[in-house]
This record gives sequence, structure tokens and C-alpha cells, in this order.
Amino acid sequence: LEIPFPSPRLATIAEQVLNVDKELKTDQVCRTLIAKGAILEARFECVSARMMRVSVNSFFDMLSMVTRTME
Repeated sequence: LEIPFPSPRLATIAEQVLNVDKELKTDQVCRTLIAKGAILEARFECVSARMMRVSVNSFFDMLSMVTRTME
């Protein structure tokens, strides 16, 4: 997933904040976040479609909170 931010600084802040919360089932889900300029890149590797759905939904909830806090 590529999430655009207004500036590279905000993308880096989001990366740092979201990296604090690790996945609960690290044996089933691997999430990688990288800020590339004003883009936050999120990569997910999961053992099943169900775990992918749960992980991505949780990520979007946290991302929504972070972006609302930045405003």
C-alpha cells in the first residue's frame, strides 16, 4: 500500500508512530513500513487471507487515528 502525505516529515512521523505497535501474531503476519519521501509504504505478508484482512483493517484504524491527530 502507498499512502501519500502532504510532506516527507509527516510520512516519517506516521512511520515512527505506527512502527511502535507491532503485530500480535508475528508468526502469521509481517508488516513493514517505510517512508519514501512523502509516501508511506506499507507491506504485509500473511499466512492466510483472513489474517491479511484482520491485519490491514487494524492498520487502517491506526492510520486513521494518526492522520486525524496530525490535522
